[in-house]
Amino acid sequence: MNPIIQIIRKSQLRANAPRIAANPNPYGVHIIRDIPYLGDDRAEHLLDVYAPVQGRASMPVIVEMHGGGYISCNKEINAQHGQYLASRGFRVVNMNYTLCPEGDIGVILNELVDVLEWIETHKTEYGFDTSRVCLTGDSAGGHFVLLAAAMFTTGRSADFFHVRKPPFPIARYAASCPEGSFDWQLLPPNLSARMLYFILHKYTFDKAYVRHSSYEYYMAGGYPRVWFCTSPTDFLLYTHTRRMHEYMTEKGIPHEYREYASPARKLDHVFNVLHPEYPESMKANEDMIRFFKM
Repeated sequence: MNPIIQIIRKSQLRANAPRIAANPNPYGVHIIRDIPYLGDDRAEHLLDVYAPVQGRASMPVIVEMHGGGYISCNKEINAQHGQYLASRGFRVVNMNYTLCPEGDIGVILNELVDVLEWIETHKTEYGFDTSRVCLTGDSAGGHFVLLAAAMFTTGRSADFFHVRKPPFPIARYAASCPEGSFDWQLLPPNLSARMLYFILHKYTFDKAYVRHSSYEYYMAGGYPRVWFCTSPTDFLLYTHTRRMHEYMTEKGIPHEYREYASPARKLDHVFNVLHPEYPESMKANEDMIRFFKM
């Protein structure tokens, strides 16, 4: 494996470990951890389920896809965010998936379909209302959710990546500080994004792969209404995420776009996921929940 990727993965684990360990259940929800959704016990194929302690027999579902620049992190970094969403009246499925470059978009989105099939199979056991399943992801996970919105509705890019259809319609799609493309021209002009592009050269130098992963291609007619947010102080992807909003506005593609700022603190990349306790994060996450409940 590329040694740079190994270094990034180890540094991400070290950086996030103290926060993950500090308060594993700040919202007092019911937690079931590390369920194998493919039955192979691989770490990439584990998920958690969070739910209100006094939840109803059947509740709407949110599936959460973590970020990490496509190449690192796992579901643990999204645990508190998922638990917050669960405390607001959802059963939340927080999933792992195969990281790049071991997997590609097709592998990862088929693993999302695997999770949705697992939800369908276990809906009675876990109280999943499969008539109201929503998807959310942040950063790279947001890119996967935005792609899924196309593949699961219009079918755009699904054949190219060989992604199966989900077992039920998805009600809503939301993304926090999302990436939206592998196209060099659409990336934000910062060193981190440009370095990531070259780390992922196996995919980003494939013109067809880039085209089918670009929002300028998959956000076509019939694209569903999505919600996404960012902050002007997101050093990594603000320019990119705002540019995506401007493109959708220009093309008349329905969406809800939100920017959040604070005079008290800098809201960094995926602030509402990493710090759901911030007042600004609560506002962003409540806006997401409102969108899910529409």
